[in-house]
Amino acid sequence: MKKILIFTPSFFPKIGGVERHLSETIPYLTRAGFSIKIITENNIENKKSKFKVFRFSYPKIKLFGLLVIWWKILKNYLSLIREADIIHVHDVFVWYLPFRLFFPSKPVVTTFHGWEGVFPLPQRNKLWRKLGVLLSNKTVAVGRYLEKYYQFKADIVIYGGVHAPKTEFIKDDLLLYVGRLDYDTGLPLLLQSLRDNPWSGKVIFCGDGVLREQASMFGKVVGFRNPIPFLKKAKIVFAGGYLSVLEAFAYKCLVIAAYSNPLKRDYFSLSPMGKLVQVVKTSDGLTRKIKFLTQNKDFSKEKIENAFVFAKNQGWEKIAETYSNIYQEF
Repeated sequence: MKKILIFTPSFFPKIGGVERHLSETIPYLTRAGFSIKIITENNIENKKSKFKVFRFSYPKIKLFGLLVIWWKILKNYLSLIREADIIHVHDVFVWYLPFRLFFPSKPVVTTFHGWEGVFPLPQRNKLWRKLGVLLSNKTVAVGRYLEKYYQFKADIVIYGGVHAPKTEFIKDDLLLYVGRLDYDTGLPLLLQSLRDNPWSGKVIFCGDGVLREQASMFGKVVGFRNPIPFLKKAKIVFAGGYLSVLEAFAYKCLVIAAYSNPLKRDYFSLSPMGKLVQVVKTSDGLTRKIKFLTQNKDFSKEKIENAFVFAKNQGWEKIAETYSNIYQEF
């Protein structure tokens, strides 16, 4: 039984893309015969978990916070690193950086999940990614756009997973927003578009953030919750990330996304789901798109069916199998 030690900035029950990615794939890997342990930040009150999770706290201060991270890992978890057969880092390669030098022969797999929300990308962010690529044995990128903007070549590119339902659902006149209520998600374009009243049905915002008050003027804000109950009823989903897009596809929703910079545009256009998502740049374009989708039912039906077929082939088991194949190489 190979022992895998995972480093991740955050983990279940906190809600997020990386957390979901891990909580969905680890059970498959465990059943495949791998022993999984996780080192992550202590950012929750309830520490109970069915996984073997080791949590620590550190100050959110540049450089000093990093030194504290290295010290706590050295002090408390060096034995976990020593006994692991493979180290798998999710985004936080800098946490493992000095230990890569201590254990130069220990295989390292790094998965890069996303970007920091700042455009143009700071050079230091690119350098950290490139360093992670240089010092890893295998790399996985969640999205082709990462290679283009961080200027590296990943061994494997993936786009997340989903559990496709086997039943049909009766749809309401519901437009659903899924994601952070923030400026870099495209939400301001949606809010501006809703002022023009292109949608006569209900609007629900499944998320939270600094634009919560503004969003509440146009619909109901339910906070960070499992979006599945809302996806079952939604006709149109405004999505900001791959996971929310795939889930919307799986529940036969039309998907709209917005971009305000070239990176966010390529986030979708360089992915295989790019032709299935209605991507817009302006609030006027978004208004026209919503009206078009509601009026052209044949076009919308074809998009929904094609997207559903795509989603069915993106199961979490497939992502876990990708990791399993990588682990078996060492």
